[in-house]
Amino acid sequence: MEFKFSIAENEPPPPSGFDLGHVDVWGTEGQATSRHRRPDQSMMICLSLPLLLDGLRNFLLDGNRTSYESAAVDSSFSLRFSRRKDDEGSIETTHEGVLVDCSTTRDLAIAVHKAAKQFARATLPHLPPDDAGREDLEKALAEFEDFLAGRGFTGCWP
Repeated sequence: MEFKFSIAENEPPPPSGFDLGHVDVWGTEGQATSRHRRPDQSMMICLSLPLLLDGLRNFLLDGNRTSYESAAVDSSFSLRFSRRKDDEGSIETTHEGVLVDCSTTRDLAIAVHKAAKQFARATLPHLPPDDAGREDLEKALAEFEDFLAGRGFTGCWP
């Protein structure tokens, strides 16, 4: 499974934590994207990504929850993560009811984190230190990394 988070190509300078962007997801069963959709599904990516990281982390920590649907700021795009009733504890990722991937908790968490970290490395240096989107994303990434370390998933990310 692979995720990619990006700033929309037509965003005017200067960069801001409120810039619109996209989510692309590739899985073993299909793909999902916020690009080229009607209505437009670009989202405030620096604000939406922390919602995804925090929501997914809380879902994966709470074994009693059967699903979590991500929300995006200023967009109708969403992904649903659902626990399968199998011995491996697999998580299905769907978009608009269509299966994109079925992964282990570990593989899903690492895929989301890897893409979020790559996005942050490319984007955050261009934002002012006191930008709200920057601050939210930095905090969400740190908490997600604590979650990964607590699950023993250390050494698995860039």
